[in-house]
Amino acid sequence: MDLFRSERARLRALAYRMTGSVSDAEDIVQDAWLRLTRIDPQAIEAPRAFLTTLVTRLALDRLRSARHTRERYVGLWLPEPEVSHWDQASWADGPPDSLAERDAVPFAMLLLLETLTPEQRAVFVLREAMDLDHGEIAAILGKTPEACRQILRRARARIAEQGPATTVRHPPARSGIAAAGRKLAEAFAEASARRDYAGIVALLGEQAEWLSDGGGVVRTARNRLVGPDRIARFLIGIQRKYDTTLEMVPVLVNGGPGLMTSLNGTFRSIIGLEVADGRILRLFQVLNPEKLRHLETAAASG
Repeated sequence: MDLFRSERARLRALAYRMTGSVSDAEDIVQDAWLRLTRIDPQAIEAPRAFLTTLVTRLALDRLRSARHTRERYVGLWLPEPEVSHWDQASWADGPPDSLAERDAVPFAMLLLLETLTPEQRAVFVLREAMDLDHGEIAAILGKTPEACRQILRRARARIAEQGPATTVRHPPARSGIAAAGRKLAEAFAEASARRDYAGIVALLGEQAEWLSDGGGVVRTARNRLVGPDRIARFLIGIQRKYDTTLEMVPVLVNGGPGLMTSLNGTFRSIIGLEVADGRILRLFQVLNPEKLRHLETAAASG
């Protein structure tokens, strides 16, 4: 079982990319572990490939089931965020070890993966994120290598139709880029706390978007807010409505800059930031309590 422990981070990363859910990824890995314990180790010729196949198939089952639920989802659907505290010192020579192990995938990429069929998603993730060749993918999915190549071409074409080129994982972080991301998150938090309309607008791209996921449980903007003006007015309006400050603490969200927010001292949401050229292009706010349960400890200590 030492192999499973050494492979756990990779398997969890695979399951998270497949489902977009932290809780589902944890359940899938745990299920894989339980199934592995019921099998004679001597009967497994290639343990690493066996585990990859097992987790992929479990994730596919979970994803196919989840698609029906997401079709009835109230408002915008966003992935469950992966959050780490941002220890500035740990970024001196690169990202924290925990994030390096997870090889965190950006929110924007997870949303693009949602546009794929479960089969396309599996092939794309196994090829682009797990670096498997078409023969290995074919063995996992029970298809021919050529069929997998065709599925991958369709998946890439679908993603290209949806948005700008991106990757299924973050490029290697550099300390300068990391510091700039944190500085931008801090500036946005400070401007929001001051209810500084001009300050908020100055930090946003011309076509900046705000996406909120309340799941029909928490009241929020159900549609995308587009443009710095609408986003700034929305942020200021929330604070005026509740006559309080929306507190924001910089954190790492899916390997990039983000914010943990609280209102009247109560943990409220996680906001992932997509940034480029010193501006915030998109803000992904997850408020649905079901998607934040795994962060209760982090919120309490943050």
